Amino acid sequence: METKVIFRYPLGNPKRKYRQDRLVISTFNANMSNLRRGLELCRELGFNTVEFAWVKPDDSLRCITACEEVGIDGIFQNWDVYGGFQETRGGAPIDGEKLAAYVGFTRKFRHFAGYYVWDEPLSTEKIRDAAAQVAAVEKADPGRLPFTVAIPSYNRTKTWKNGLFEGYLREYTETISPAVLSLDFYPFWNKKEVTPEAQLDGSELFLDIGLLRELSLEHGIPMWFYFQTQDDPGKYIYRKLTPAQVRVQQYNALMYGAVGLQNYNVYNGALTSDGSRGPLFFSTKELNSRSYQLGKTLTALRSEAVFHSPELLRGRVEFDRFRRPLSDSGILADGELPFRISAGEFSDSEGNRYLFVLNRDYELAAGFVLALKKNFRVYEVSKEDGMQRVLNDGTDMLRLSLQPGDAVLLRFQDAAEQPFLIDYVLNK
Repeated sequence: METKVIFRYPLGNPKRKYRQDRLVISTFNANMSNLRRGLELCRELGFNTVEFAWVKPDDSLRCITACEEVGIDGIFQNWDVYGGFQETRGGAPIDGEKLAAYVGFTRKFRHFAGYYVWDEPLSTEKIRDAAAQVAAVEKADPGRLPFTVAIPSYNRTKTWKNGLFEGYLREYTETISPAVLSLDFYPFWNKKEVTPEAQLDGSELFLDIGLLRELSLEHGIPMWFYFQTQDDPGKYIYRKLTPAQVRVQQYNALMYGAVGLQNYNVYNGALTSDGSRGPLFFSTKELNSRSYQLGKTLTALRSEAVFHSPELLRGRVEFDRFRRPLSDSGILADGELPFRISAGEFSDSEGNRYLFVLNRDYELAAGFVLALKKNFRVYEVSKEDGMQRVLNDGTDMLRLSLQPGDAVLLRFQDAAEQPFLIDYVLNK
C-alpha cells in the first residue's frame, strides 16, 4: 500500500518567536532531593521537558546543570531576575542589565528551553506585568520559550458562576499573547463536582478546556494543559488516584487539541520526592509513550470539533456553546454519542479526517457502536509506533471497545477511494 508523506511545520503563536516541533510532555516542579537520578527517571518515564517554577534562585544553577547533564529540556524561573506568581510575587519592569547577564549565561546550555515567566496572573495589573516580562524576555532571547500559565475557573474572583471567567481568560490571552496558551485544572480536588456516581459528568473542567481550545484556535496559539496526578496537588500528596483517572485527563487534553501535556506533579505519584520510582511509575511511562506516538500525527492536525454524550454538564447553560451536535461532524452520523463517550474531530492540511474517541468513564470499560455518515475505510494510528494500519476496509457502523479512560485515534477515508497510509514528517 502506498504511504503518502505529508509535511508538517513547527507550531507557534504568529506574534511570538518560539516554535515547537514535537508534542511536549512535561512535568511541573521536578526539583527532587536526588535531582539527577530523578531527572534520569523523568526521561525514562517519557517526559521530554521538566519545569522549575518556584525554585529558589540559589538552586537554579543546580537545576540547569542537572538538565544539561541528563539531557532533558528545562523551563526555569529565577525570582532574582524575572518571574511572578499569581498576585503575590513579581512585578514589571525587569532590570534590563540583570536580564541580559542572565541570558548571556543561559545561552551556554543546550537544554535551557525556556523561562517560566509567570504562574497564574489573575488581576488586570498582574496580567499586564506578565505581558511586559514576556516581551522583555523574548527580546533578550528570541528563540526560547517565555512561558506563562493562566489560572483555572475555581479561583476566588473570576469564575463561571459569577460570569467573569471567560472575560478573564480572554483578557489574559489578548494582553499577553503567550507563546503557548496553557491552563491548569485539577478536577479530582473538587469532591462536590466529582463523585463516584457522576465521575467527571459535572466537572467544569470541560468548560475551562472548551474555552481554552476556542481561544487557541481563534489566535493561532498552540494549546498546552496541566492535568492532575495527585489527590491533593496543593500539598503534593498522593493517596489513591488511579492510572485510569490520570489517563482520562491526559487523553482528554489530546482530544481537545493540546500539543503540550503538563503533568502536575511527577512527585509524589510517578516518582517519590527523593527521585525514586513511585506508585504511578509504570502506568505513567506507558501513557507518556503512547501519547508521544499519537502526537506524531496530532501535531500535524487541526482541531475541528469536540463532541460529547448528552449527560456531560447537562443543564449548564454555559456549556451550550461548546455542545456541538453530531450533525456538525464530517464523519459521525446524526444522533447522540453513547454514555460517557466523547470524540474530537481533526483534519490535516490536505483534508484527511480523524477522530480521537475517548471513554470518559474511568471505572468501567465501554463497548459501543458509532454510526458513520457514509461507507468509510478506517485506519488506526498505533500507540506503539505512531504508524497507521487499516482497521476496517469499508463500514458505516464502527464497533469499538475501550478500557477505562482509554482512547483511540482513527483516520476516515471514503471507502471507494484507493487506500493509502500517511506519514507526517517535520519540515523546518
